[in-house]
Amino acid sequence: MGQAEQPLRSQRLRMVNHQGDALRLGMNWTEEDLAKPQVLVDSAYGMGHPGTFHFRRLEEEVSNGVYEAGGKPGVFTVSDICDGVVQATDGMSYSLISRDIMAAMVEIHALGHPHDGMVLISGNDKSVPAHLLAIARCNLPAIHLPGGTQLNAPDYVTSNKLWAMGAAVERGELPQHDLESAQRGACPTCGACQFMGSASTGQVLAEALGLALPGSALVPAPLTKLLRYARATGKQLVSLIQQDLRPRAIMTREAFENAIVMHAAVGGSTNALLHIPPIARETGVEVTIDDFDRIHRRVPVLANVKTTGRYPVEYFWYAGGVPAVMLELRDLLHLDCLTVTGKTLGENLQEIEQNPFFFSERRGYLNNFNIDKDEIIRPRSDPFATDGGIAILYGNLAPGGAMIKTFSVPKEMHIHTGRARVFEHEPDAIHALVRRELTPGDVMVIRYEGPRANGMPEMYFAAAILSSDRVLNTTTAIVTDGRYSGAMRGPCIGHVAPEAIDGGPIALVAEDDLIEINVPERRLAIVGTQGEQRTADQVEAILAERRRDWKPPQPRHGSGILSLYSRVARGASEGASIT
Repeated sequence: MGQAEQPLRSQRLRMVNHQGDALRLGMNWTEEDLAKPQVLVDSAYGMGHPGTFHFRRLEEEVSNGVYEAGGKPGVFTVSDICDGVVQATDGMSYSLISRDIMAAMVEIHALGHPHDGMVLISGNDKSVPAHLLAIARCNLPAIHLPGGTQLNAPDYVTSNKLWAMGAAVERGELPQHDLESAQRGACPTCGACQFMGSASTGQVLAEALGLALPGSALVPAPLTKLLRYARATGKQLVSLIQQDLRPRAIMTREAFENAIVMHAAVGGSTNALLHIPPIARETGVEVTIDDFDRIHRRVPVLANVKTTGRYPVEYFWYAGGVPAVMLELRDLLHLDCLTVTGKTLGENLQEIEQNPFFFSERRGYLNNFNIDKDEIIRPRSDPFATDGGIAILYGNLAPGGAMIKTFSVPKEMHIHTGRARVFEHEPDAIHALVRRELTPGDVMVIRYEGPRANGMPEMYFAAAILSSDRVLNTTTAIVTDGRYSGAMRGPCIGHVAPEAIDGGPIALVAEDDLIEINVPERRLAIVGTQGEQRTADQVEAILAERRRDWKPPQPRHGSGILSLYSRVARGASEGASIT
């Protein structure tokens, strides 16, 4: 008997557990339900932010699709916190670890109960990578349903702009009324934020990996099209169970390379460097930060979307979304990769090209705004940027690597040497920026913000103030062992490894050291002290002397989940994961 003819997992477990049927019947299951394929519908529904608040209807439609295909759905939920809500507070330290905890809870739901497959519904910064981790780890037939995007706000205001506006109010440069007006309209509907931040990037990556139905990433959340995708996802999942088509047949080395190509083409969030390597590791595939640098060098940025570009992500979907970008870059993709349709990526794209409705029903919305699709998803011959947005820098300040989002950095800052201004914690750096205590040309070093030191919070408030300052944005940089929001712009370098608490060289930087940033040569280095250039040997000797006097600070978190994270977290270059 072949593997596909073996009894389903749910039915095998029924043979040894005689209590489970009774418990299910207690939830108004029928006797017929017990014998059907059991489908976990695990949703990130919650009241933490607009990205998940609308998921109840998606759960219902996925369940309807499962029923229609002859399966029995079981709805579970484990929600996420919102990076935007916890930004610049102590709560931000819980953001990255929440990815791993959420993935573990889905694993417990999926493998603890007798499920045969699963549909995971998410759309935001940590919930999407958590779900992709769980899909890779559990290896049950699975499909990801992206949660969609918000409609754009009046005057194209996006919520990430509120940080710089708040700082301007604090300095007396902007009326409070203007800030409150923007706050009232910035998030007009449910869905992910309207820019290519971590939430939108995650949805793109799920589809690029072949784990979501073609065209399902970034559907404007109010459209019934999202509900139709939900129902279709439920039906297709039952088909995957019948075919015994599992994620590790889809999540190959080539599929991860496709995802990185798409990450480059849409100018995706830098947080993908923390998510893709551990997701790949769950499947036995090695993906490193150097793969991002290598692939980004040859892939143009085609998506002219916020924050670096002009248009909201809603319009990206109208212009054709992920499939439109893939068709433009098909020669850079592995078209023989299998997907959750049961077909290859190439076959999916061929069907889309031959479908007379796929693009027309989307692009008709652009006629309402009198915007050409090529303005939003640029043709290969006229890219938004000539190569992808990520570069990996190395040097005596970052022997384990550091990242920079190059296409959002002013050209004059691609090569820069400046005096170090050292901050042990982000709030001190924010205070200095708000009060304009920085001198143009400085390099702000914000340290002890890595995974083990403080949960690796985002330095977004600091980055937002810097990038909104016309002078500092072209003269001054931030270097940190923390990370940034996917909405980050400007001369900001993060993920410096090893982190300071592990004795990485960033812990040894002193005030008025000279820091060199050289993007073309992929270098980040200390090249002088006390404001004067030194030879490489002199710098090495000075750092060695400082290391003899250096002692790690006391752990910032002595109890709770962050104390566990501080003990077991991998470094940023490996995804800062706990497994």
